[in-house]
Amino acid sequence: MEVKISKDSLFQPTEGISWRDIKGELIVLQLASGEYFSFNEIGRLTWLFLAEHKTIAQVVEAVTAEYDVSLAQAEADVVAFVQGLLSNKLLTQQPVQEIQS
Repeated sequence: MEVKISKDSLFQPTEGISWRDIKGELIVLQLASGEYFSFNEIGRLTWLFLAEHKTIAQVVEAVTAEYDVSLAQAEADVVAFVQGLLSNKLLTQQPVQEIQS
């Protein structure tokens, strides 16, 4: 089942995940299965921002500021990467907080 991802979507690492950022390389370990994942620079940036409770829009903004990529390409790449993380059960989507007026 594909999760709908919007610019305001928030995610966090799933329980049972251990991760480390070692000398610019991000390694994620799924404790139950023993499977591990290593991310490239943009994947690392995306993971770190999501772990800090940044929205998809904030991640895309950081990617376009750091790398020579168009907004449309950054959005497509970030959403595809997040979908992959979700399908591997590495992230959990958080509900968007409604602002009370």
